Amino acid sequence: MKKYNYILIFFLIITNVYARPISNVNGNWSYGKDLGNNLKHSFIIQQVSLSSNNVSTFFSSRGIINRDFSNNSSPGFQWLNGSGKFACFATGMCIATKINGILTEASASYSGEFLPGYIDNTTGIPNVIKNSDFKVYKVNSTDSAGNNPDYANWYKMVPFGAPFNDINNNGIYDNGIDKPGIKNAAATVFVCLTDGFPSNHFVTEGFGGGTAPVFSEVRITAWDYTGSGMQDVEFVKWEIINKNIVSWDSTYFGIVADPDLGDATDDYIGCDSLLNLGFCYNGDNNDGSGSGNSYGTNPPAFGIDILKGPIIKNISPNVSLYMTIFDHYTHNSPVVCERQPNPYAQGAYNYLRGFKEDGTPWVNPLNMQTTKICYSGDPESGTGWTEFRGHVENCDGSLTGTIVPVNYVGDRHSMMSSGSDRLTVQPNDTQTVVIAQMMARGSSNLNSVTKLKQLDATVQTFYDNGMIVSVLNTNSEIPASFSLFQNYPNPFNPSTNIKFDLVRNGFVTLKIYDVSGKEIATLINNEYISVGTNEVNFNAANLASGIYFYTLTAGTFTDTKRMVLIK
Repeated sequence: MKKYNYILIFFLIITNVYARPISNVNGNWSYGKDLGNNLKHSFIIQQVSLSSNNVSTFFSSRGIINRDFSNNSSPGFQWLNGSGKFACFATGMCIATKINGILTEASASYSGEFLPGYIDNTTGIPNVIKNSDFKVYKVNSTDSAGNNPDYANWYKMVPFGAPFNDINNNGIYDNGIDKPGIKNAAATVFVCLTDGFPSNHFVTEGFGGGTAPVFSEVRITAWDYTGSGMQDVEFVKWEIINKNIVSWDSTYFGIVADPDLGDATDDYIGCDSLLNLGFCYNGDNNDGSGSGNSYGTNPPAFGIDILKGPIIKNISPNVSLYMTIFDHYTHNSPVVCERQPNPYAQGAYNYLRGFKEDGTPWVNPLNMQTTKICYSGDPESGTGWTEFRGHVENCDGSLTGTIVPVNYVGDRHSMMSSGSDRLTVQPNDTQTVVIAQMMARGSSNLNSVTKLKQLDATVQTFYDNGMIVSVLNTNSEIPASFSLFQNYPNPFNPSTNIKFDLVRNGFVTLKIYDVSGKEIATLINNEYISVGTNEVNFNAANLASGIYFYTLTAGTFTDTKRMVLIK
C-alpha cells in the first residue's frame, strides 16, 4: 500500500470517518465506516473502465482517473491491456484560484472533491443539483440503445456537453438517429461533475483540498481508438465552467499524477517543454524481474501531453496556455519542502504555480538559474537537465543549497500545470483542457522516452487535425458493385492505401487483423460514407513486419484481403 494511504487511513481513524470498500454493485463502490450494522459517512464511487485498445484504465464519479477504487493498493492504468502491469496509480485535475483574494481549490488527485451533478446559477446564487441522471456514462462504438442503457440515455447528458456524431448534420442531437460518443472512437466515457458540495471538500483529499468550493461544473470526456496509430493512447478532455457569481483570479489548472511504472521504487520523471509532455521512465534498464507488475528489461515510458490548455481572455490578444509548469513532490524526499503538501492548500497552490511547497523557487543545477520547468533535458542524449544531472536541495526561499550530482530513484509525483497569475475566469466562462495519456517501449529505458516523444508528436498532429481518420472520396460516380481493392503499395512500409467502392451511401467498417485473427486496428468505425470510390490510408509504424488482413463491411457486403508489411 502506498504511503499516502497509510497517512489517510490514520487521519480518518482518529476523526472517526474511516472510509473503506463495503460492497460493489455493478461497478459502484460503496465506502463508509463499518460499525456493525451502523454505516455512517457512506458515499458511492462509481467507476468504469476504458479498455478498447492496448491501454486499460478507470474513470470515476469523483473526478479521479486511472485509480482503481476496487483495489486501493493498486494503480489503475494498465499497459499492455490484460498484462497485469501498470504505469500510473492515479491522476486528476486540480483547480486552484483566488476568489475575492482568498485561495480556493477543487482537488482531484487521490480521493476527489467532485460529485456528479451540475450548478444552476440563473437566480444569482450557485444552486447545486444532483439526481440519478448524473453518473459516469460509457458507450462503445458497437453499442445500441437496445444493449446499453447509457446509449439509450445519452440524450440526457447532451445538454451538459456529452459528445455525439451528428449523423444528419442538423446541429442537434436526434435520439435514435445520431450516434453517442466521439466520432470514430472505439469507446467514449462522459460524466458531468461539480465541486459545489462543501461537505465534500476535505484536507485529506491528497493534494491540497479542504477549502470552500470554487463552484465549478466540470464535464469530463474520455475516449480511445483501436486504429490511426493511437493504440497506445487515451484522450481526456475537461470542460471547466465557472458557475460561481464572481470571477476566478490567478487561476491554475493542474494535472496531478502519481506514475508508478511497474516497480514504483525506481522511477525518474522529466518533461519536454516544446511538446508539452511530462513523462515517467525507469531509472535504469531493468524494472524488476519482469514478473508480476514489473516490466523487466527495456522498460517502457509513460507520458501525459497537454494537447490544449486554457486561454487568457482578459488581455488582447488572447494567450493560449499549455504546459506552463512542470514540477514534482515525493513522499520520502530528503528535502522537506519537496514533500506532499497535504493538508496545506497553500502548498498545493505553490506547486501549481511552479514553486516548491514552501514557495521556494526550483533551481537548475546546471546553471543555478531559477525555473518553473524541472527536468526538461533529454534522457537518451544526455543533454540538458535530467535526473541523472542532479538536484539542488534548497528550501526556505534560498536559491542555493546542497547539489546532489545524481538523484536517487523512487516513487515520483508530478504536476503539469496550465495557468497564470493573469488567468481570470469570469462567471459562466468555459475553459478547456485536453490531455493524452500514452505508453511507448523502445530498446532501452532511455530509448523508450525517445519513442514516447515520437508518439507524442504523432498524437498532437492527430488531435490538431480534428482526430479524423481521413476517408477520401476520389470518385462520386455510382460504381457497378461493392468492391474492396488490393492495398497499394503492397508490400508496404510503413503506410499503405486501401480503396473500396460503394454503390450507395451507408455505414462502413474497415478493420485490420493479424494472422491469428486478432483485431489490431479499426480504420473506419461504422461511419456514414458516401457513394462512389473511397480511399483510406493505414499507417503501421507501430506494428512488426508480417502478414495482415483487412476486412470491409458495408451493409450485407463483406470482403477480406491480405497485405504484407516489411520493415
